[in-house]
Amino acid sequence: MTVLQKIEPHKINGMNFEHSALSSHVPTGGVYRADDELPFSDPLAESLLATRPMQRLAHVGFLGAIDYIRHGNGSSPHRRRHNRLEHSIGVARLADIYANTAELTEDRRLLIVAAALLHDVGHGPLSHTLEPVFEREYGINHHIVTQQIIKGETFWGCEIKDLLSEAGVDIDELIALIDGEHDGDVGFLFSGQINLDTLEGITRCRAFVGRQHAYLSAPSIVRKWASRNRMPSAEFDAFWELKHTVYNLFIGAGRSAALDAVTQAYMVSNLSHFSQEDFFLDEKTFRKNHRALFQHLDKVSLAWKDTRTWKELVVQLPEAWLSTDVAVKLRSFVVHRDVELAGNDTINKRYRQSKKISTKTLDELFAETLLN
Repeated sequence: MTVLQKIEPHKINGMNFEHSALSSHVPTGGVYRADDELPFSDPLAESLLATRPMQRLAHVGFLGAIDYIRHGNGSSPHRRRHNRLEHSIGVARLADIYANTAELTEDRRLLIVAAALLHDVGHGPLSHTLEPVFEREYGINHHIVTQQIIKGETFWGCEIKDLLSEAGVDIDELIALIDGEHDGDVGFLFSGQINLDTLEGITRCRAFVGRQHAYLSAPSIVRKWASRNRMPSAEFDAFWELKHTVYNLFIGAGRSAALDAVTQAYMVSNLSHFSQEDFFLDEKTFRKNHRALFQHLDKVSLAWKDTRTWKELVVQLPEAWLSTDVAVKLRSFVVHRDVELAGNDTINKRYRQSKKISTKTLDELFAETLLN
């Protein structure tokens, strides 16, 4: 068994990620990228993409509050913010590649492409950042809303449900696939430790961090995965290491956690100005309705790389926010090399993850980020 090195949330090999690009330190074996071109030609997919719930995702950020560390100044993946629609199309593209390479029947191809395209249709504004507050206060999350939208149980009506029915896609099977509860022939593509969603999402995160030439992309991994010659163990191993790095040095890094915490603290302290209906808005409308929240995000974004500005920002925050408890998650992604990757049923045995959660006040978290 090979255990990836234990790292502090902000450092790897003593290196401070907060003030250096991830491209300066990457896992052995190269890095991956998310393709910024997302061509997709399929009648059902094109019809689904034209629906109002899917078009809304073009204005829902991919990473939540973390998106606001990036001020878009170009079209390259590392120069712009990414959105949930791009990610959804990317996952659908991977599903289509897998289906065609593995020579699945047309009905199975339609099922996995539709599931891939719709898997995040229920995400709310600021994505995972505010979802814990919406779930705690209103009992909704993107899993619940995704099901409601697909079943035609929201104010958007039945346009997605009707399109799926017309194409002969079983809606219950599609929802089971999205929820990782499908125990049939294609369930592993969505429920395994390595799946189409995480392949696209992690490579997109990597592309967001900074420019870096890649030796292999998510589509090429999926093509090898779908071929009947062998399981792509070397590619999967390198990807799992990349996921470890991206989570611990970017998604779960100190200032990323602080940014999420500030955003959540604002919503909790101003709850009377929010409602369940906010979850169904896109971020453009959400921002108009909650300008003060985004002013805080913009301040944190500007202070991101400047220690003095960061200190000034902390002083300006309400005392009640600074005493708020923040759950800090340290994830470890482990490759068990003693387990042969003999088939899809061994993926979850070779690739495992663990999570340690500690609780700190926002003030303590800010103090740590200033020291690193």
